[in-house]
Parts: sequence; C-alpha cells; structure tokens
Amino acid sequence: MKRLLRHPIYLLILFGLLVSMIAKADTWGNPSVKTYYSDNKEFKLIITPKRTSDKYYLWNYYKSNNHPQTKKILRKKKKFMQSISAQDTVLIPCKGELYMVKGTTDSVLIWERTLLNDICPTYAIVANDGSSIATFDNWYSTGYGVNVFVVYDEKGNARKTYKLEEISPFPLNDYSMSISSLFWRKNVHYIDNDCIEIIFETDENKTTKRIYNLNRLEFE
Repeated sequence: MKRLLRHPIYLLILFGLLVSMIAKADTWGNPSVKTYYSDNKEFKLIITPKRTSDKYYLWNYYKSNNHPQTKKILRKKKKFMQSISAQDTVLIPCKGELYMVKGTTDSVLIWERTLLNDICPTYAIVANDGSSIATFDNWYSTGYGVNVFVVYDEKGNARKTYKLEEISPFPLNDYSMSISSLFWRKNVHYIDNDCIEIIFETDENKTTKRIYNLNRLEFE
C-alpha cells in the first residue's frame, strides 16, 4: 500500500473512488405525516406512513416459529412474549385521507384508504376537482419497486400502478444513482383534471416530458 501511495496516478484513482463512494451514499430520515394540496387549494391529501411499535418485528419473528428451537432462545421468547402489550402486535399500514377544504379552518373528509406503498410514497399530487391523486416512489428506495407511480380514483381506489421501467423514456442506467435510489423525476403536475405531466431527467440533465391520460389510464 505504501508503494502505491508514492505514485500520483494511484492517488488520483483512490481519490476518484472515494469521491464516487461518497456521491453514491445517501441518507433517509424517518418518514413523517405529509400534507399535499391541489393547485387551487380546494383539496388536501394527508398521508400517514406505516406505523409499528419497536417490538413488532421481533414479536412477528417469534410468532412465526422460524427461529432456532434452542432452550436459550425459547427462554428469551417466553420472557419477551410476557412483556409485550396488544399494541406491540399491531401494524398500521400507510394511509391516505383526501379532504375538501372549506374556508380556512374547516374541511370535509372525502375518502380514507390504505395506500399501496409499504412505508409511504415520497411525493403526491392532487387533482383540482379531487377526482384523482397520484403518488410517486417509495420511502427509502426512490425509483425502485412496483409503486413508483400509482393513480387513485375519486374514491381512493388504486386504478393503476407502475414500475419505473414501465414508464421511463430512458434506460434506467441513465439516471443518477445512489446506494438506495434512482433519481428520475424532475417534476410532476396536473395539466388539468384529466392529464398529468411527468418530466424525466437523466444523470446528464437530459429531460423528456410524458403526458398521462387519467381517463384512458395510459400515456399519450
């Protein structure tokens, strides 16, 4: 190693690798409740991430009996099971609530539904008439998974869900990447109540717009 470090070329290569590793690292905070408004502010969508207790996954593991059946682990299991409450065994999935905004202080619930994302989406948009919402990406893994783009109707029913490779105009390798994510989305918005414009952007800042028709549930 000391011999390698004496040569400037190896130092440059090592520096480049370190920079590359840092650039591809990313961090995610804990998901939180988010509120998204339609452009005209007449509707708001509140998304609550999946909620579990700190003990839920260990409880689920012990409950499955997929653990080694040793005396030591069985003692730990018995002690743990005696210490938990009913609340520790509950997993509350990601939830969306759409409201019609009435004045500055009042609102009316239109629908409340479980969303398809495991944790929660990273972003959402709402139509100006409340006839649909669209969610984008999954918390902890932007660009990956089966729910990169999901369309919900006026009752909160999921109508269509897409992987990135099903909607992308670019090869997936063209997008900026990190350890956990693909960064593909530059901007998304409703053109009108029937169409959504999605702008894709590559690592080299190339962009392409695609229009999604909500009546036909397909891209134009």
